Amino acid sequence: MDAPHVSVYMLEVDEDSRLGLEILGDGSRYGAGDRPSDELTVELYERAVDRLASMGVHRYEISNFARLGHESRHNLKYWRLEPYVGFGADAHSFDGRVRRQNVEQAEPYVERIEHGESACVEETAADASEERFFVGLRLSEGIQPETAEWARHSTAIGRFVEAGLLERSGKRLRLTRQGVLLSNEVFQEFVSS
Repeated sequence: MDAPHVSVYMLEVDEDSRLGLEILGDGSRYGAGDRPSDELTVELYERAVDRLASMGVHRYEISNFARLGHESRHNLKYWRLEPYVGFGADAHSFDGRVRRQNVEQAEPYVERIEHGESACVEETAADASEERFFVGLRLSEGIQPETAEWARHSTAIGRFVEAGLLERSGKRLRLTRQGVLLSNEVFQEFVSS
């Protein structure tokens, strides 16, 4: 198809979904028994990474691949921590300092708007350092931590570099190929430290 941009997601099943509940209960409805093993999921993802790269469609973010110049400008805003505004039920916004979430369901969202009330139900102050590691490390280019961040996270960075999950190139830090597969475990360390 010669697509200039491709998104590839590893299967994640929400435990609260019908499929998730069926899997948790060892059921067979909704194709629960046909769920691929973690090993097969990784194998298929890595096969997609290699195949796309051979076609000139390179990974620029964990789940996104593009020909040079066709990266998603919309999504790059999220990963580069640029401000954005979300409208509608369950929409999220970020102004560079605070993250906001609207009420999840459409009916209460409309009611709030009709009554001149804010649809926002949650505001959370953003921690710039945590966000840079958690969001920025999703990008293949990685991040350029500040001096204080190198010091604050030196133990975790050292451990992940030694384990082959992170690599340091000059002042930049990025996930390795193996690190991409275990990215949630890596991110968790920087959010909780």
